[in-house]
Formats: sequence, structure tokens, C-alpha cells
Amino acid sequence: MENYMLPCMFKKMFGMDCIGCGIQRSFKLILDGEFVKAFTTFPAIYTSLLFFFSVIYYTIDPKHRRHKTVIFLAISNAIIMIASYVYKMKFLF
Repeated sequence: MENYMLPCMFKKMFGMDCIGCGIQRSFKLILDGEFVKAFTTFPAIYTSLLFFFSVIYYTIDPKHRRHKTVIFLAISNAIIMIASYVYKMKFLF
């Protein structure tokens, strides 16, 4: 499965991680059952998955359109992604 992961074009062009670097590896770790390691690889993995599945659910089931929930999940996911990226860039590199 690792042979089929998409390369990060931002990292190839600029030589540094992008804000989404690690999401594919983290998802693979979840499939392997390594939940803590998935979180340490990409801290926003669980909010990203929750956001992704809620968007799919609200798209499929038109009776339950709750835009506020999707917006809340998108904002909270963005905050976690930005905070973890700033932390990674400041303390780990």
C-alpha cells in the first residue's frame, strides 16, 4: 500500500512538509490498528475522518442537513491542523 501513496508536491517543490503531510501514513496506521502512532504522525487524523464521514453522511441523507455541524468540524479540524503544523515546524525542525 505504501507504494501507491501520493507524493507531496509541496514538499518536493519547497523541501519542507505541508500542512497535510502525514495524513496518508496516519490513515494507513489506523488500518494497521496503531491508533496512538497514527495520532502522533498526524494529530488531525481523527477530526479529519470525522469531518470526511459527516460530509458524506450529510450529502447522502438530505433529511439531516446540518450545516452548522459540518462547519464546526471543518473549523475545529483546521485549527488542529494549523496548531500541529506550527508546533512541528517550530519544535521538531
